[in-house]
Amino acid sequence: MSLITLSRRNLLKSATAAAAVSALPMPYVRTAAAATEIVHWSPLAASDGEVWGQMIANFNDAHKDKGVQIKMEVVPWDDYTTKVLAAAAAGSAPDFGWNTDPRPAFVRDGLLVPLDDLAKASGLNVADFSDFSIAKSKFPKYGGDALYQIPMDLMSLQPEVNTAHVSEAGLKIDDWPDDGDKLIEWAKAMTKMDGGKVVRSGIMMTGSGVQPTVTWGIVSEQMGFKRISDDGKSVAVNPDAGKAAMQWILDLFDKHKVSTRDVTDRYKAFGSGQGSIFWTGPWTLNGYIQQKLPFVTKKFPKIGANRVTYFERGALELYTQKDTSRHQATMDAVTWLSDNSFLWTTAGRGASPRKSIISRADYKTAGAPWEVRGAFVDGMEYATAIADYPIINGADFNIYSGGNFLAKTLELVWAGKSSIDDAMAKLQEGWQKALDEG
Repeated sequence: MSLITLSRRNLLKSATAAAAVSALPMPYVRTAAAATEIVHWSPLAASDGEVWGQMIANFNDAHKDKGVQIKMEVVPWDDYTTKVLAAAAAGSAPDFGWNTDPRPAFVRDGLLVPLDDLAKASGLNVADFSDFSIAKSKFPKYGGDALYQIPMDLMSLQPEVNTAHVSEAGLKIDDWPDDGDKLIEWAKAMTKMDGGKVVRSGIMMTGSGVQPTVTWGIVSEQMGFKRISDDGKSVAVNPDAGKAAMQWILDLFDKHKVSTRDVTDRYKAFGSGQGSIFWTGPWTLNGYIQQKLPFVTKKFPKIGANRVTYFERGALELYTQKDTSRHQATMDAVTWLSDNSFLWTTAGRGASPRKSIISRADYKTAGAPWEVRGAFVDGMEYATAIADYPIINGADFNIYSGGNFLAKTLELVWAGKSSIDDAMAKLQEGWQKALDEG
């Protein structure tokens, strides 16, 4: 999910970028007779992708006699940024696509289209969006006050809890723990051991990758750590809190024994009953509901002094085209998708950024049941642990990543190959360099 940072400007100018077009989704038919075909790239391949596919199908059904259709191609998250850059270098970028990260480098290098005038011409009511979601779609350092993305959903990480395991342990879901100590008690009650090994994790964790990294990011901010200072000039504020959060995760494995490093596919493990508590995002709901997994979603406990959880925003963005007249037709399509995003934000993913949708009387009763969806909506009030900072090297600070500088540094701690003190010193040095570079 992370944004691949650039030295990307060079990629736009290189022969490598042009050569990479051979790996891009085909065909690139832009027009057929008098009909306009708007090319959309989507990286959504989890169960939320099924709902997004329905959104695109709904648009095409509504416009089948109006001379415009959306052609959607699925491009994996890991390849998405590189392929957009390569396509742009070859003059064949898709008309619009998805992103969950800030795009300061794209704005700086002119890949994204400013949307204010286009949105006004399309009749999109920008005032209907929350101020928070609009603020996250602007990049003042490179794009002034211009709007560069259209928010489609607001997401947070919250605990999904297997209710069958809760009952088996003699617990009551209505007594869901609100602090870290009680959370560990619950995890111990639901953990299963076999020969001294955890075979069912009370708290779903992995030994490397995204899950321990994002957990550290949430818990460290709850304990008072900040990756970047409020004035944007220094890094690793309150390092002792960051160290304490590392120890908290190690204790899940080695002291409390409620998690195992042996889990690799966390989604599959939770879905197959190998985990009892799994903090994840609303993109999992559709799949687990279809699977008939017995679960509900609760609010993230207050492990530290501050209740905080991870925030992510899904948004649509327009890419520059040689034929700039395509921008308005694309913005018209994006406006329709936003105006008709009730399905997306009740069955597909997180909370709606649009006031008119959130205030609908049927918002809590439509789509996924509120007992599995509600915490993702109500929990947005304290979802402040952002994934990426809107700076060029923001990916180095991303807590929802399994392969960036942060994750690779912490993986040595989880594996017992680095001390907590050494890891924090490495983060301080590397992050400060990344921040100074932009």
